[in-house]
Amino acid sequence: MRMTSLNGTAAGAMAVALGLLVAACSTPAPGEAMAPAGSDAPAARLAALTALDRRVAAVGYRLTTANLDLCRSRQAVAGWSLHAASQYSGDLRPVAETRFGLDGDLPGILAVAADGPAARAGLDEGDLVLRVNGTALAPGDGQGPAAYDGLAANLAVLKRALAAGPVTLEVRRAGTDRTVTLRPVPACTTFFQVDPSNEYNARADGRGVFISSTLAAYAVGDDDLALILGHELAHNVLQHRPPPTPPGDPADTPAALPPGDPRTAERDADRVGLFLAARAGFDTTGAAAFWRRFGATNWRARYAQIGHASAESRARALEAVNAEIAAQRASGQPLRP
Repeated sequence: MRMTSLNGTAAGAMAVALGLLVAACSTPAPGEAMAPAGSDAPAARLAALTALDRRVAAVGYRLTTANLDLCRSRQAVAGWSLHAASQYSGDLRPVAETRFGLDGDLPGILAVAADGPAARAGLDEGDLVLRVNGTALAPGDGQGPAAYDGLAANLAVLKRALAAGPVTLEVRRAGTDRTVTLRPVPACTTFFQVDPSNEYNARADGRGVFISSTLAAYAVGDDDLALILGHELAHNVLQHRPPPTPPGDPADTPAALPPGDPRTAERDADRVGLFLAARAGFDTTGAAAFWRRFGATNWRARYAQIGHASAESRARALEAVNAEIAAQRASGQPLRP
């Protein structure tokens, strides 16, 4: 199953968005939602997965729009999270079709960012996108195993239209069709994807940020989640892992951060990532406590690994970064890593 986040292009195991850390294996976090056995398990699994995707997408949208000036490439985003029935497999597909009004490969809205372009256009969860600037999207046949290609083709149409400016969308809500105008906004070129997994893991590849469902669930609040996603976004901003082709439009931003040093990539991503979270309005004062808590429950984070400091060392370093953030705020300076 793949879906789209509020902010990216490539889709994830839970949702796909248009715009669009720790390597430690263990058992699921104590707070992770688990679907009960029985006939309601598919609905419970879908609810747990989509709830995580909404959280990750919303935090990612805030991070990439608030830090646009620091990024060297940008893309036009709608501030929505999209998915399609064809992405779901087995017993989840009929549940998703009923719950969200999905139909084949047509993009359906899973969530909208608060005060984002989609929300301002009056779009909401459950809307189904039928046409873009008068061009009908391909519905597919709605049959067969889970697949992403059909939705990907429709997302490409949407992405091209968003890049060109305001778009006219024909959408269906509860059986009624209507037309809206959506005016996209620029954001850093990064999408966010949740991967169902029992591992505590997050990574970046120059284009996207990927977080396991277990680690996303471990983040108790959005401030913790912003700490993790901000770290991975920092890898992309600092071009620690440049993609083989440019991920978006080059940005005319003199304030963009210079490429980072791969030899200090993890330390720099911790520092810059905390600034990215603070600039997006998240409370970063709990960053050190998060790492100490995570180190206490996960032995691979507790000790230094290749390229990664121990949880305690990272906690102490982040305390220093928070002091730096506080000093910049006290002096009236705009936050800049």
